[in-house]
This record gives sequence, structure tokens and C-alpha cells, in this order.
Amino acid sequence: MRIKHKEVLIVFTQRRTLDKYIIQSINKGFIITPGNKPFVEDKTLFLFDDLTPLGISYPKDLVETLKEQNPPSEVYNAQELASKLVPLLPKAEATVLSGGGVLTYLFLKREGYNGNLGNIIQTRREYVEGKPECSVIGDISLSSLVIDDILASGQTLCTTLNQCSENETEFACLLASSNVPKGEKGYRNRQRTTISGIRRLYCPQFVNGIENRKPAILSLRYLLTKATDNGDYYQGYLQKKFGGEANIKRILDLVKEINREPIDLLRTDPLRFLKTYGGY
Repeated sequence: MRIKHKEVLIVFTQRRTLDKYIIQSINKGFIITPGNKPFVEDKTLFLFDDLTPLGISYPKDLVETLKEQNPPSEVYNAQELASKLVPLLPKAEATVLSGGGVLTYLFLKREGYNGNLGNIIQTRREYVEGKPECSVIGDISLSSLVIDDILASGQTLCTTLNQCSENETEFACLLASSNVPKGEKGYRNRQRTTISGIRRLYCPQFVNGIENRKPAILSLRYLLTKATDNGDYYQGYLQKKFGGEANIKRILDLVKEINREPIDLLRTDPLRFLKTYGGY
């Protein structure tokens, strides 16, 4: 006699790590999002495309190679995120952080943002043994609104805040990680805006790691410069995240094909960069 076995459907689910603190902070007005809703995407890798809005094309194989070792993945267009951020922002003089902050200000101005540029704070992020170390160069003064592109660990923003004596300010970014450690560990905490010294956070999109892992957020502009200019970045961080030495060589070869002229101008003369690409 044949025994029929019932088919068993096994469903694998991704464990979310989003806590209620995000929803609570939105409800209390500490975090401002489109429609006051928690826009959160759960993935392993998030690629931040800040090259396409500048007219910089990159090989399709570059994104595919980055995704191979980190499924599931998502690509966000920085200009599209800026269009969602502009309606949230107050009309205020803005302090922008060098690099990503200047780029974000450009994308916001293209979308009709009416806040004036106050000053640019020069930040430096280096990788030592695969770990980032941040420093701030020169005098620091903050406007009522600070702008950068991505809020991940919070190291850059906290380093900046720790070197100024101003009262609390507000902060705006295009993309933010919602994966914040519990307790006092790290630069961010699970209350209010997640950053001490920031009274209000404006952000159109949060991202969240799966299975209790931090989401990897990678700016293509940042990859373009650090992969070729900082040996410890690609030998440490990139090899660990993206599949070892062979894959990294492939990534480096693809990156070298990209025209980085706009990004070099951004680094050497940010005011001229803004004038050239529509930020003034």
C-alpha cells in the first residue's frame, strides 16, 4: 500500500529589526517623514546612486557585482529622494557637510528648496584597518539646519556636533539607517531623533538590516573615490563586504572606467561645483 505524503510548504521570513521608537518619534514630531509615516525598507545592501543625477554613467556590471554577495539589495536615486525631502524642510539657512552634504544641497535646490547656503563644514573620513575614523577640519559654526546625504552610524554628525558650542540644531538627510543599537552603545540611541543635540530629523526614507544585521549603505560617489584613493578601504572594508580579493579587483577595474571629473570638482572646489551643476 502506497502512503501519500502531504506536501509541506515552508516559508522563510526575514526578521525585521525595526523597533517602535521610530514610529513613536514620528508621532511626537521628533522625526519628520512624508505623510508622517515610517517609510522603512528591509534589505541587506542599499546602494545610494548619487552619480546618475550628475550625468555620470557607470557600468551595469558594477551594481550587479556589488549585489552578488549581498542579497537582497536596493538602489536609491538621490535626486528622487531629494524630491521627497524638499516638502518636509523649513525655510532656513543651511550648514552642509562636505561631500555628501554639498551634493544633497544641490539635489534639493534642483527640486525647489528655498533655503540659503550658510557654510560648508569640512569633514574627513578615513579607514584604518577597515574601520572608519572621522575628523573635522577648521572652525565650526552651525546654522539652524544641518544637511548631509546619509545617516548611518552617526559618527560624522556626532563628531561635528561635539566640536561646536551651539545649542541644538535640526538635521536633514536623504537616507537613514533605522538599525540603532539598544542602550548607550554607539553614536545613536533609540529615542527622539536618535542623535543627541539634534532636536528634529527630516528624512524621506529609512533602511533596515535583516536578521539583526546592520544594513550596508554604499554611496556610489563614495565608492568611486575611496576605492581608488584609500588602500585600507578596499583592502579592508570592501573585501569583507563584497566577496574577497577577486571580486574587489573586478570592482576596481569597473570603477576606473567612470568619469569622476564632477566628483573631483566637488572635493576641490565645492562652491564652483554648486555653480556648475545648478546649486546657485
